[in-house]
Amino acid sequence: MNVYAVPMLISGILCALLAVITWLFRRRERINRIFSFFTLALALDAFAYFMWFQFGSVEKIHTWMRITFTAGFVVPTGLIFFFFAFTGYDRRMDDRVFGIKARHFLIATLLFIFICTLLSQFTNLILNIPDNPEHIWDQGFGPLGILMFPLYAGIFTYLFTMAFNSYKTTDNRPQKRFIFLLAAGTLVWLLFGYVGALLVPIDSQAWSSISYLGTGTMAIFYFVAIVNYQSDKVHELNLNLERKVEDRTREITRKNAELAETLDQLKQMQKQIVVQEKMASLGQLVAGLTHEFNTPIGALRSMKDTKSKALQRLQTALENKTPGMTDPNSEIDKMLGIVSNADQLIDRSAERLHEIIQNLKNFARLDEAETAKANIHEGLESVLGLLGHELLNNIEVVREYGDIPSFVHQPRKLNQVFYNILKNACQAIEGKGRITITTRLKDSLVQVAIRDTGKGIPPEALDTIFDPQFTAKSSVVRARLGLSTSYQIVQEHRGRIEVESRVGTGSVFTVTIPAEFRNASFV
Repeated sequence: MNVYAVPMLISGILCALLAVITWLFRRRERINRIFSFFTLALALDAFAYFMWFQFGSVEKIHTWMRITFTAGFVVPTGLIFFFFAFTGYDRRMDDRVFGIKARHFLIATLLFIFICTLLSQFTNLILNIPDNPEHIWDQGFGPLGILMFPLYAGIFTYLFTMAFNSYKTTDNRPQKRFIFLLAAGTLVWLLFGYVGALLVPIDSQAWSSISYLGTGTMAIFYFVAIVNYQSDKVHELNLNLERKVEDRTREITRKNAELAETLDQLKQMQKQIVVQEKMASLGQLVAGLTHEFNTPIGALRSMKDTKSKALQRLQTALENKTPGMTDPNSEIDKMLGIVSNADQLIDRSAERLHEIIQNLKNFARLDEAETAKANIHEGLESVLGLLGHELLNNIEVVREYGDIPSFVHQPRKLNQVFYNILKNACQAIEGKGRITITTRLKDSLVQVAIRDTGKGIPPEALDTIFDPQFTAKSSVVRARLGLSTSYQIVQEHRGRIEVESRVGTGSVFTVTIPAEFRNASFV
């Protein structure tokens, strides 16, 4: 075997293997497809020259030159497309290098290579081959052959400038490394194939053999760059996948938060419905009670004066007809005393019943709209009147009312809030105790503080004090929604309810609401 043909065979086999491996590696990637075609062109060129060196003859030198030169022109064509692909100029065809658009450069270069290929087939302008050469390399460059070197120098200068511009403008480190390796591989090929031939005084066959060592080395550089680039892309895809997973996780977290918020809203709506149902039931109950009680109580009150006058006239008539009854120990006088005491007790009871019915009406605000202009102190007093049976004997009520004018709010619902808080305060006091009610107007906010001297609330229970609670008695489960309902009502008023408590000392509930109910339709 011709020793000079060995590097060509090795280069051809290596380039063919790289073409196949790259195609199988990731053929869907455009840069991989172009690299596969380019290395296949290198392999074709190397095999053509190997065949010439190994099996060619001096007599058929013109035929072999046409074959090898045609294969050789495929290499720069593939190289140009490869440079355009890895520098990104295939997507920026209108960008200029040395004032020439990339589109115009590509068209002119391909046209030049096509013309050279045609001339290699039909003319003798490329090489001056003697009629009877003694050796396969007895040839000199023709006019076009001499012109090709500066043209190829211009082509490579343009291509390297494109690579430099892309390297300088990109911020992607894998892309920078990719461009650098490809440009370095091309430079090694040029140094091996052309610059070395000019600097090292060796024969033309050895120079051609060395140039194909450069071809193989360039293909290896390109392959390493491609593999490295694809590895970086896989890493980038993994990072993108991780980012997508993180984004998806954040999206799921956000959706969960929205679902939790929706659930809270549903719970609040459920509480509101419970409040509305309770208030509606309370209104119906109070309306029924007042209707039933008003008739007999009205009759009792209307007969009060008649009964008192009749009893007085009876006493006077008895005194006139029975002089002895002036004796306090007489039987008639004792009986009249009993009747008089009973009359006074009946009067007080009738007034107490009337007061209770009036407090129920004030508490439920049956004769007012849902939203109305009302005095908050009147509401507090009506609630205290309803709780009188729990406050009479052992609890002192201290009123520290500020100067708060009537304002627009929902009296019926706020009365429910005060009732729940005061009832809890009464139940928290064991034995004697005191409840202090303080009201004030500050910065257009109405504050009502209800302080008790009860047993207090444990710290661990403060966080859930406004949550709905459930108790089981026998087989019946009942919901305790007092403070939960109160919290919801205050929220509807765009206010807040706060609690401070210390075990053994007592608690203070502070209700703060705006002095004007924002959602009111009151005029």
